[in-house]
Amino acid sequence: MTVRKPRHALHGPLVAVLLLAAQLCVAQAPGTAGSTTVSTSPADLERLGATIRAIHITVDNVFDLTNPEENKRLYRWANRVHIRTHESAIASVLLFQVGDRFSGQQLEESARTLRNRGYLAAATVEPHDYDAATNSVEVEVHVRDSWTLAPELRLSRSGGKNKYTVGLSDSNVLGTGKRVTALHSSNVDRNETLLGYTDANVRGSRVTLNIAGADATDGHRRELEAERPFYSLDTRWALGGATLDHQRVDTLYDLGKEIDEFRHDTKRFSLGGGVSRGAVGNLTRRWLFGVTSDENRFLPTDGRPVPLLLPPDRKLVYPWIGWRLLVDDYREMSELNDIGRTEDVALGWNVSATLGFAKRSYGSDRDATVFNSALQKGWETGGPGRLFLLSAAASTRLERDESRNTQVSVTARYFRRNLDNNLLSVSLSTLVTQRIDPENQVLLGGDNGLRGYPLRYQAGDRRTILNVEQRFFTDWYPWRLFRVGYAVFADAGRVGGRDPRTTQSLGMLYDVGAGLRLSSPRSSGRSVVHIDLAFPLNRPPTIDRSQLVVETRSSF
Repeated sequence: MTVRKPRHALHGPLVAVLLLAAQLCVAQAPGTAGSTTVSTSPADLERLGATIRAIHITVDNVFDLTNPEENKRLYRWANRVHIRTHESAIASVLLFQVGDRFSGQQLEESARTLRNRGYLAAATVEPHDYDAATNSVEVEVHVRDSWTLAPELRLSRSGGKNKYTVGLSDSNVLGTGKRVTALHSSNVDRNETLLGYTDANVRGSRVTLNIAGADATDGHRRELEAERPFYSLDTRWALGGATLDHQRVDTLYDLGKEIDEFRHDTKRFSLGGGVSRGAVGNLTRRWLFGVTSDENRFLPTDGRPVPLLLPPDRKLVYPWIGWRLLVDDYREMSELNDIGRTEDVALGWNVSATLGFAKRSYGSDRDATVFNSALQKGWETGGPGRLFLLSAAASTRLERDESRNTQVSVTARYFRRNLDNNLLSVSLSTLVTQRIDPENQVLLGGDNGLRGYPLRYQAGDRRTILNVEQRFFTDWYPWRLFRVGYAVFADAGRVGGRDPRTTQSLGMLYDVGAGLRLSSPRSSGRSVVHIDLAFPLNRPPTIDRSQLVVETRSSF
């Protein structure tokens, strides 16, 4: 996790013919694209009260033709057919305008926001050319595009089960920053055809819009969300709403086998917002409020007219209030969760909590108090090259002075640079529940960290997983298309307690293995392809001696 103060451009050509294959490891490598020299530091510019005289936006094409390895016919042709991101789409993300007082924090946050846009491979925002006579400065915004329009073709296998996705997506339609998706996917639960549209800056405003519709073999899903969010740490208010209509079949598992199923129909509506004084120093505090209607109905299926346990229907309608604290403390790192791209790692406190009050008089089927909270924090411990990240969440529902569906989760991750700038990663996560709603299961298997075992293998009311992984980052860049890494790993996990529908826990389960990692810095998205071969060490005779896991994940 090398902390990088100087910024540089990420280079790497992508043959137009091979761009389709690059979507297999849909990954973004937002590094930094160029730098400028300024005689006055951002802190000095703020102290002087400098204003922004001009903003210059430079959008580089997907391939750097100044690099002899990229200046080839197919790459030049790919650049010609690619529509560059419009400067107006970049400007709508920035947190400052011409005439504003210079703020180094706003420049840094704007750069982070740009790097989080999947259609950009790199972004820097830097001051330039200070003029003492007018006490003003120019700002250089330099970004590099990703290749975004291509067929989707993803094949994966984990826990002995195959999954695939085919379709077409474009996260930067005609250079506008809008996303359109048309996909068909198949997994262990269902086959689904999805159409979606996302606009992060509607008509150049701060309003976001997300629309999705899916038809599946076991139901459908309709989603609509519109919001004017807290788009920056200094935003003073937010307002938005969302609606969901989701019909599906929930399947319960034991030892990787289906043991029960029932139809689950969800109708959810929420309207909420918040107010804030904005950023005060490096602290942002927000007060949140809203109202939520959450209705869940459960019915037998034709395939199982008498389920083992049919959950009772539940309807909660409640106003809620909340609070959130954010501390502005980020680090730019690389070779942490991806290969060859800059990652913005949050180290500051991120704490939130909401409290809702459901009443029969509001339309609920019961009186209840609904509580949710979350926490994130990071530390650079023991010197450079060492990082500790902590996240936790807790939720419960109080009914008749008794807690229901209580869930508490904690995840701790430790990274240490070793072995000639490679990385040791250790992750420990635990989930504890009490009186969990019967449609939910606490599962352990090949789909959530125990790579040597079938998916959804064990069930209980609590779970602990330890993953230890030595990551190796190489300079191998086949066809200047894929960044290649590899890893060796060991996993250990167990479930505790008892789900009355499943067999007793088998105790602690272990596996070891090794695998390849493939990332494509020039294609849109933020995913890494994993190809792992894992071996269970204390397997029962009913499962295979090895598991081949091929999947796309969000990190190394």
